[in-house]
Amino acid sequence: MHMKKAQAAMEYLMTYGWAIIIVIIVAAALYAMGLFSPGATSIATRFNNIGPPEIGAWQLLSDGSFLVKLSNGAPYAINISSLTVSTGIDCTSVQLNGAAVTGAGVWLGIGTNFNITATCGTPSAGSVYGIDIDMSGLNDKGMSFAESGRVTGTVV
Repeated sequence: MHMKKAQAAMEYLMTYGWAIIIVIIVAAALYAMGLFSPGATSIATRFNNIGPPEIGAWQLLSDGSFLVKLSNGAPYAINISSLTVSTGIDCTSVQLNGAAVTGAGVWLGIGTNFNITATCGTPSAGSVYGIDIDMSGLNDKGMSFAESGRVTGTVV
């Protein structure tokens, strides 16, 4: 009597054991392909005055090169005299349209497209990043202008 119960138990384990092993192998393969890793969504937040960049208009490369393409969507021209790019620590070589921002500033008319570049360490490809951009200066009416925004994504 005990032999028949043991045989039934072994048949059960053999039948369903193989199925469980196959499910585990498939799950491991899907995990290795990154199916269960949500990754980072490219998001731009704040940028209340000039408007956010378009999706895909920024990237951070694994060599630390950062680029964001913006447009002055404010209803006035702006003179940017201070510009910082930070990932928690300040990035270096920050430039606006290929030149460092000086005290005299850079004038940007209404609707003018401009690029901000910086070097932000050496992040690992595939890692998630968040970069803060802060700029200030004057508008064409002589009033203070300040803008801040954050872009997030995955290092390329």
